[in-house]
Amino acid sequence: MKKYKCPVCQTTSFVIKYGKQGKSLRFFCKRCARYFSVNPCFLNKKEILNDHLDGLSFRKLAAKYHISKSLAWEICHEELKKLPDNNKFTFQYCNRFSSTFVFDGKYFNVTSIKNDLVLLWGVDYFRHDVPIITVSSSESYQSWARFFSYFRIISYRPQLLVCDDNINLKMAARSCFPAIKIQTCFNHFKENIRRDLKVRSDNTYKEFMDRIEEIFAQKLNDEAMNKKLFSLYRDYCNDPICVSVLTNIERYKSELLGYRGISQSPVTANLIESFNSHLEGRLFSLKSFQSVTHAKLWLNGYVLKRRFTKFTDCGVKFRYLNGKRGVDLTKKQGVDIPTFF
Repeated sequence: MKKYKCPVCQTTSFVIKYGKQGKSLRFFCKRCARYFSVNPCFLNKKEILNDHLDGLSFRKLAAKYHISKSLAWEICHEELKKLPDNNKFTFQYCNRFSSTFVFDGKYFNVTSIKNDLVLLWGVDYFRHDVPIITVSSSESYQSWARFFSYFRIISYRPQLLVCDDNINLKMAARSCFPAIKIQTCFNHFKENIRRDLKVRSDNTYKEFMDRIEEIFAQKLNDEAMNKKLFSLYRDYCNDPICVSVLTNIERYKSELLGYRGISQSPVTANLIESFNSHLEGRLFSLKSFQSVTHAKLWLNGYVLKRRFTKFTDCGVKFRYLNGKRGVDLTKKQGVDIPTFF
């Protein structure tokens, strides 16, 4: 039988078996007259971490692996600390990104502080990799400027940025990358118009909104778009609210046509929204983080795990990604990537 050391006097010679309690073995040390327990069952710490990153709370981890909640927290916290920082990992191993990125922020709750924090992240549109993440208190200009500064560190400058109508994000991107094109998400832009016109509760401008949606239903050339917009103006020029909407479209025209010149570029932020929905499902299961430190560790581990997980259900446009990992598509040539999960 394997000899166990007494945790008090550090001896093995005087330790004898004294029964069993559940899956734990009970021992008695005749030298110092102390009892102690040992759980000889092997715990797969990587599996426990993967379950935690998949949304299992410490309570559920404790029930599944027959351990205490405190031990589940300790195992997960220690395993998360062993993972590399996502941004440093990108700097060391990845540099083959595409020209187009989709950016957004995802808010989450931390029990120990009053206001929610936000995860700032961006997804490579054509390779679905997440090179840079930061956690901030808000989506301020300073927060986004700090986020984009990491792209300068990894020596990468995206050509097209797709996002919602976030002025701080756009200003910070232009400050870091003066030549970048910005594509405002069609869905967010249309939703702002719907909210201003109150079409969900009032049918007054429903027909006008339907014609707006028709314009944004496809990628039009300048001539076709100008023709449709002029037709709208001609029909609604006596309505100041409609004129205001059309004026705003003209003001945003360069950002609504930012996709031009880049093959197969998107006009919506649906990709990052799907990433946000997936993350929201994990956060909903966890309820809340107890500390900012653990929140940052968990989010770092979550993003790394996404990057190391093979895609399985990508749609027709991205079917070439199925069976591949994000890091495999962006890693440097001739570099072997270590395994973390």
